[in-house]
Amino acid sequence: MGKKMNFRIMKLIICFFMLPVLSGCLGARQINDLEIVIGMGVDKEEESGNVLLTAQVVKVDMSGGGAANARGGGGEDSEGYWNVSSKGKSIFEAVRQITHKTGNRLFISHNQAVIFGNDVATEGLQAYIDFFLRAHEMRPTALILVSEKKASEVLDAKPETEKYPAMNIAKLVKTYGFTSHFYEVNMEDFASCMMSDTMAPLAPLVSIVQENDCKEIYISGMAAFKNGKMVGTLNHDEARGVLWVLGKVKSGVIIVPSPNKQGEAILEIIKAKSKVKPGIKDGKIVMHIEIKNEVSLSEQTTTEKLATIEALEKIQEATSEVIRQEVMAAFEKSKDLKADIFGFGEMLHKKYSKEWKSIKDNWDEIYPTIELNIDIESKIIKTDLLKKPVSQNKEEK
Repeated sequence: MGKKMNFRIMKLIICFFMLPVLSGCLGARQINDLEIVIGMGVDKEEESGNVLLTAQVVKVDMSGGGAANARGGGGEDSEGYWNVSSKGKSIFEAVRQITHKTGNRLFISHNQAVIFGNDVATEGLQAYIDFFLRAHEMRPTALILVSEKKASEVLDAKPETEKYPAMNIAKLVKTYGFTSHFYEVNMEDFASCMMSDTMAPLAPLVSIVQENDCKEIYISGMAAFKNGKMVGTLNHDEARGVLWVLGKVKSGVIIVPSPNKQGEAILEIIKAKSKVKPGIKDGKIVMHIEIKNEVSLSEQTTTEKLATIEALEKIQEATSEVIRQEVMAAFEKSKDLKADIFGFGEMLHKKYSKEWKSIKDNWDEIYPTIELNIDIESKIIKTDLLKKPVSQNKEEK
């Protein structure tokens, strides 16, 4: 009886000490004590050279109405966000300086994207990216982008179909597969490329276009970096050339001349994959690139009947030539920039580890001498609902 009583007392003591731990409220913070950040922009102040940080903060309606203008009363035309900025000698100092305006600390766990201004990217991101990789609240999957001008201007551009500019930017980047003219890059991937001895990181380039009284943003290409500094940009065709090699093309449109040269065939990319095998022959580095893709005939601007074996074969050849041109355009740009945007150096290192020791120190000079052996196989797998053009020549009827 005494042993049972002691055992019960022991259980009660253990439960008593576990109550504070299991309560789940230790260190909890109320939502009205936080400023929820969904986007951040980093620029340089022109006068002092200090960091100019812009944070896009969600305005939370504490009455239960969701995101609204809690500070301004919240009418129909009120914005659901607030772009607040601060200055500092570092990112962290600028983050803490924002509390002088918000009254609360920033909560960055929901941050969708970090946009770096052109001036910051050109100077080099090493001094600016450390905070975002080190902060425990920051998600490593947050997107990284480069603005053609000021990052703060991108966050000020109001989208027509999205409530929050930062959310709109993330949406634009994540839907890259429709065109494959760029691809999404997160903080973790970008930092990994920065730590590579040879590979040059890429990041989506955001531009602003003025349409009447509205500012609209679009992804105009990719920014190329070397040693942490932006050294140039790739247009849409060049960016897709990189994606063909890396096997990251998801979909997109390819336009080729029709066999009779009287119009065009518009093709949709259905599927694509690639293999890259490095080789060394007679002291010359050759990258063997194999690209296979499947497309469908989505539109034509010619009266010629394209659903014939002869016509389809010619279109397939023209498709392969377009892909070859895009790959070569990207490679030529990378040679001009002396930036290994394809990661050829890493591939070479893995296969020829011994030879790499004598190559790596002169990679910048060796890279432009690389030869590409490109083998492309294009296949049209369907012509969609039409077998004949809507309008035909009388001779073909």
